[in-house]
Amino acid sequence: MPAARARAAHLGPELRRPLVLDAALPLFAADGYEAVSMQAIADAAAVSKPVLYSCFPSKEELFGELVRREDRRLWDLVEDSVPMPGEREDHEALLRRGLTGLLRAVAAAPDSFRVIYVQPAGEDRVERGREHWEHRMAEVVAARSTVADREARVLGRLLVAAAEIGFRALLEEPGQWDPDELADYLARMLVRGFGGT
Repeated sequence: MPAARARAAHLGPELRRPLVLDAALPLFAADGYEAVSMQAIADAAAVSKPVLYSCFPSKEELFGELVRREDRRLWDLVEDSVPMPGEREDHEALLRRGLTGLLRAVAAAPDSFRVIYVQPAGEDRVERGREHWEHRMAEVVAARSTVADREARVLGRLLVAAAEIGFRALLEEPGQWDPDELADYLARMLVRGFGGT
């Protein structure tokens, strides 16, 4: 006869939700949305399915809240490394600082990026996430530099496109790059090309 599951302490849905999200994050990061079941999340959180459903009525709602939470967390990490208003920097320095913020966030929270930005087969959420981050980075560039709005929009797209290369290098080849070193290399390649190394 299998051992009975230890009963989880009664916390109530409000206090238990963050713990459920913490348990779900590595599952979604490893396997993607489609492959993770509510039972797997309940098991990882050490709660029964009724307790899990009292916290989140569906997997879609749970995942949506997880993405919103991790997006806020990552954005806080990114903002800490982006130039402050009033600093006058050339485009290479601005790209370097933006990439540094993005890549430091990847290194600090790889599972968060996997959930938000790495798309397993059959999922279509990454394009929406890319547009969201392009818009946010364009706002940061416009607010924290002297470039025109149209240039800021292009730089926002360029930052996210270059950061995608960096995301993959950091997530698929752990330990090969330091985020700051990789941001510097990518910014230099973008601005100067191979001849400027």
